[in-house]
Amino acid sequence: MGEYRQTNAREGAGEEMSLGIVTEHLISLISKQVNDYGLVVWYDPDGAYAAALPALDLPDTEILRYKGSFLQLRWKIDQKHLMEGEEAPRMVVYVPMAQDQTHHALIELESAGVIMQPGQQPPARNTRLAVVARNALKGILGEDAAAHVEKQTEAGKLTLADLDALADKGGEISKGVIALVFGTGNPQEVALSFLDKDLLDESITKKDAKGELSELLRHEFGFDAPDGAELDDLRQRLARHVLMTDLISGLGKTAPSSLASAPAATTPGTTAACVDLARAWRLRRDRRNSYVVAALRVEQEFNLAALTFEPKAMVNVETFPAIERALLRHAENQLLEETNGDILILAESRKAGFWCDAEPKLQARWALVAAAAEVLLEAERVEKALKKAPQSVTRMIKEYAEGAEPWCLLDTQHRHMESRWYNFEPHGDDHDSIEKLVIQARRRYVAVGSEIARQFLTELQKNAPDKSVMRQSEVFENHVKPFLAEKKTAYMWVDALRFEMGRELARLLREDFEVDLHPALAAVPTVTEIGMAALLPGAQGDAKVVTAGSGKLALEINGTVIKDRKDRLTLLKKHAGVEVFDAKLDNLLPKPAKKVREGIENAQLILVTSQEIDELCEQDNITQARRQMDGVLNDLRRGVRMLVDMGIERIVLAADHGHLFADELSEDMKVESPGGETADLHRRVWVGHGGNADDAFLRAPLNALGMQGDFDLATPWTFACFKCKGGAKAYFHGGLSPQELLIPVMILSPSSKPSAGPPVGITWTLVPGSQKLTTRFFSVQIAGVNSGLFDIAPPKVRVELRAKGTVVSRAVSASYGFEEATGDVALRYDASDSKRIAPNTITLMITEEPDQKGIGLYLLDAATGAELARLEKIEVSIAM
Repeated sequence: MGEYRQTNAREGAGEEMSLGIVTEHLISLISKQVNDYGLVVWYDPDGAYAAALPALDLPDTEILRYKGSFLQLRWKIDQKHLMEGEEAPRMVVYVPMAQDQTHHALIELESAGVIMQPGQQPPARNTRLAVVARNALKGILGEDAAAHVEKQTEAGKLTLADLDALADKGGEISKGVIALVFGTGNPQEVALSFLDKDLLDESITKKDAKGELSELLRHEFGFDAPDGAELDDLRQRLARHVLMTDLISGLGKTAPSSLASAPAATTPGTTAACVDLARAWRLRRDRRNSYVVAALRVEQEFNLAALTFEPKAMVNVETFPAIERALLRHAENQLLEETNGDILILAESRKAGFWCDAEPKLQARWALVAAAAEVLLEAERVEKALKKAPQSVTRMIKEYAEGAEPWCLLDTQHRHMESRWYNFEPHGDDHDSIEKLVIQARRRYVAVGSEIARQFLTELQKNAPDKSVMRQSEVFENHVKPFLAEKKTAYMWVDALRFEMGRELARLLREDFEVDLHPALAAVPTVTEIGMAALLPGAQGDAKVVTAGSGKLALEINGTVIKDRKDRLTLLKKHAGVEVFDAKLDNLLPKPAKKVREGIENAQLILVTSQEIDELCEQDNITQARRQMDGVLNDLRRGVRMLVDMGIERIVLAADHGHLFADELSEDMKVESPGGETADLHRRVWVGHGGNADDAFLRAPLNALGMQGDFDLATPWTFACFKCKGGAKAYFHGGLSPQELLIPVMILSPSSKPSAGPPVGITWTLVPGSQKLTTRFFSVQIAGVNSGLFDIAPPKVRVELRAKGTVVSRAVSASYGFEEATGDVALRYDASDSKRIAPNTITLMITEEPDQKGIGLYLLDAATGAELARLEKIEVSIAM
C-alpha cells in the first residue's frame, strides 16, 4: 500500500472518515479511471486537492505523491516492482504541478495509463475544481445554483474545503461565499451579524464577497448599496434603511411627511423582512448594544426628537428612544388633561418594552407615570363616593378601611407615587411634563383627602363611633393579656404606622401567617406620648390626658403619669403579669445578638418598639423619608419572621398614631391656633383652655372625643395646619383625620402550612443591561428554567447590588410583578412554556456610590433571603 493510504489508516484507526460531497465526487471520478485504465497520473497545478489526498483510499491501489524529486518517485515505483507486469498497475500518482513543467519526466507512466488534470479531455478526466464542484452539486441544487457556485469557484473564492462546508449546509449553498463567511446562508442571520460588528469584514474582503453581500441585502431587504461603498459605510446605510423601514412601517399612514424621502423598503416582502430584522436585533441581548448605538445615530440624522407623531401609532413602535420619550410625554400630558385608565394600561405595558430595558431610567419614568395615574384614578373614585358618603362615622371608618377597595388606597397610591418621584430625581427640560403630572396628582390627593377629613370630622363631631370599632386603649386588655398564659407573645409598637401601611404589611405577611387586621380608633390627641401610653395595661379604664410641662402632654393611668418610653416600660413590666423582655426592631435585624436571643427565650411577653417612620419624617429630610419609608415595612416583615423563628407563637402589632405626609404646605393652608392657655401645640392639634373658636378648625372638649382630661382640643377640618414654630414641613400628626386617627391592629400567628424554602431545581440566568455601572440606574433581566420533574410556584425574588457586602441599591421597577412596598418581584411562568420563568427586567437605583472598582449583583429569594444566583465583578464607572 502507498504511504498516503497507510498514513490515513493509522490516523483513522477505528474511525471512518467523513467526506464532503465535492470530495466524494472527485474520488468517484478517480476511482472510475483506475477501474477502467489502472494507472492515473494526476496533475494538480494549483494544489487544489492536496488536502483531499489522504482521503483517497481505493481498493488494491497504490497512491503515490511527487515530493520534489522525480528520481525518488521512480525509485519507489521500481522498488515496488509496479511497472514490471504486462498490464498497467492500479496506481494513482499525484503531482502537485502542471504537466508542462515536468519536462516529460513521467512520460512512461502517462503512456501506460491516463492523465487527469484541469481542462483534460474527455470531461470525465477534467479535474478543474469549478467543474468538479458544479458536476457534484447540480443534482442536489439544480443547474442555476450549481452554475453560481461554479462561477465563484472559478473566481478563486471557494476552496475544496469551502465547497464541502457549503454542501454540508444544504440549501444555504446557494448563498455561496456569503454562507461560508457568515457560517449561515440565512439572510436574517447574515444581515444581523453584519450590522452588529465588523469582525467578519476582513473575511468579506479576502473572499471578495462584498458584491454578493450587497446582492443578498438588495434581494432580501430591498437595500440598494451604492457602488464602491466601504463596508463600514455599507453597514451604517443598511442600519439606516432597516430602522427607518421599521419606523415607517409601524407608523403607517401617520408617518410625518418629512420622512417621505427616508430610505426604506418598498415592497411588502422586503418591508416585512426589515421589520423582522429590526425586532430580532433588539431582542437579541448579545446584539443589543450595537442596536442602541445605531438607533441613536439614525435618530440624530433624521432629527426625530423634533418631529410630531400620532400617539396611537407610536404605541406600535419601539424603533427609537425618541419615540418612547414622545409617547411618555403624550401619556403625561393626557393625564394632565383628563384622568384616563387607558394611560395606566399603556404605562404598565411599556415597562416591559425594549427601551425600558436598554435605558432603565425610562422604565422608572413609566412606573412613575403609572403611579401618578393610580393616584388620579383613586382620587376620582373616592371623590365620587364622597358625594354619597354615609352619614355615620362608624360607616365612614368601614368605607375608609375595609373591603376590596377602601378609601385608604388613595393614601397608599400617593405614598407609592411620592416614593417613586423622590427616587426618580428628574432633571432637564424633558421632564417638565412628568413634574407637572406629579404636582397635579399631589393637588388631587390633598383636595380629596381634605374632603375625606372634613366629612369624617363632621360626623365625628356629631357622634362617636359605636362599640363595633376597636379602641386603641382596648388592645392590651382584649388582645394581649388573655393569651399570655397560653402563648409566647410579641407586642409590637410601631410609631406612626398609619392604617393603610398596616394594611399593606398585612397583605405581605398573609403568605406565611394567619392575619387578623382591624382599624382602631387612636387616643386623642394623636401624638406619641398619648398613643403609646394608650397601648399599656390599664389604659382602658381610668386614663386621662394631663400636662407634663414644657409644652408636653402625658397620659395618667390609674394615678401614674406616663411621659416617655422609660415610664411605659416600667408600667408594662409591673402590670403584665408575666416576664417581659423589651427590644427595638433594630435589635432583631439582620440577626439578633446572643443577649437578645436569651432575653426572648426567657420571657413570655416580648415588647418590640419601632420609631423608624416617625424619626425619618420628623427629621424634615423629605427626600430621605420618601425613599426609605417603604423600607420600614420590609424591616417589619423581616422582624416578624425573626420573632417566629425564635419561638413566638402570637404577635400583636399596633401603632400609636397615623400621620399625614403630603407636600410642604403653602401659606393659604396655614391657620391661626386658638391661642389662650396652651398645653400643647403641634401643626395639626392644639390642646389647652380658653382662646378662640374659628370656622377653620374643629374645637371640642377631650371628653367629647372619647378621652378624659380637662382640656379642649382643636384641629383643622381639612389637611390645613396651625401656624407654629418648629416641626416638620410636610409630615404631620396630632389631628383627627382618618389618616391620623385610625391605626392598624394586627394579630399574627404562624400559618399551619409549612413555609416554603428557597426554590430548588431552577436554573437562573442573569443578563445585565450593561457590563458597566455608569449611571444611577442599572437593569438586569432575570430568566429561569425549572429543570425538576415537578411544577413549583415561581418565587418572589429580590435583586441587590453589593459593594464589600453592603447593599448599595434598591429596586424601583420591573417589567411585571413589582411589589411597591418592599421592592420584591413576583415572577411568573412563561405563558407558552410552563417550565420557563417569563423574563423580567428589574431596574435598580444606586443609593450610594460604591468606593470600589467592581460590585456584585445578587438574586435572592425574597422570603428567606437565600442566594439564588449572582454576577460578580460588574465594573463601576459612575460619578454621583
